Amino acid sequence: MRRRPFAFVTPALRAAAPTVVAALLLGVAATPAGANLVGVGEDPAGDAASPHPAHDITGAALAYDRRRGALVGSVRLRGVATAATQGVLTLFAGRRTATGCDGYPAQGLSTSTASFRASWHVLPAPGQHVGGGVDRAEKSGERTTVQRMEATDRRLAGGTPDCAIATLTQPGDASVVLDTTGPIALRPVPVLGAALRGVPSRLRPGRTARVRVLVTNAGDAPTGRIRLRVAGARGLRVSPSTRTLAPLAAGRTRTATLRVRLSTRARASTRLRVTATAGDQRVRTEGRIRLLRLSSGGGGGGGGSTPPRTCNRWMPDISGETGGSLVLVPC
Repeated sequence: MRRRPFAFVTPALRAAAPTVVAALLLGVAATPAGANLVGVGEDPAGDAASPHPAHDITGAALAYDRRRGALVGSVRLRGVATAATQGVLTLFAGRRTATGCDGYPAQGLSTSTASFRASWHVLPAPGQHVGGGVDRAEKSGERTTVQRMEATDRRLAGGTPDCAIATLTQPGDASVVLDTTGPIALRPVPVLGAALRGVPSRLRPGRTARVRVLVTNAGDAPTGRIRLRVAGARGLRVSPSTRTLAPLAAGRTRTATLRVRLSTRARASTRLRVTATAGDQRVRTEGRIRLLRLSSGGGGGGGGSTPPRTCNRWMPDISGETGGSLVLVPC
């Protein structure tokens, strides 16, 4: 058996192999939209120290949002684990050193490959451990070859990892390594965001309002060119309906202005929907505008309103004294 090649071993991790109640495995990769750092790596099949497929790692992915403290990871095995073939799986993000991906501080996830439970961990330095207990991390999926774990906690925030490593060890002896993959490079990625500012709650037909689109990049890498597109709606006129913005650096914002108008054909409530796209990232923001229809009756009103229309109508005289007369009525 191969020995464990890196230093993410603590008493808490050695105890992180809970009693197996079912083989509940996972089925999706780790790619949350809010991740600042993302890494994906493949591992050759058949290179495990054990011949069983459930002990053979064939791929791993990790995504980390260092601002929110969100960590999502998935590890793909060649076979489905059972109670007899389970292993303790750890997926950690750390710092690259001369000996591998074993620099501190590190943030990670752990689980038994045949369990529905998972934990998250923070290792500030050798011999130190901060982490949630069993059930603190979410694990989803069932009877698949992919183990997926996810946790969000402020104590996970603030890390600066540049690599990730996945390791499968023997239950009860974390020094016996069944398989490992990594270091996997964690690359910074942009995090595109968009929000509308100044959307009027009500708008008279024919009037123009200026609406601002605030585009943000909360990631750690610049975006590509950003394309804004306004979805069509009955009676809605937006200029420009499409617009291209220059790339946005990490941590920066940019504002675009739209001229919005409703016609009398617009619905009583119209959704203003704007989609921002940059590379493989896409976000949507929207607001609602209510059409303020003109009143046809008399009465007071604000300045600049259109006076009600009136028409001459023949009204009979019910007293019988005259044949009737012309009167002004609303029309």
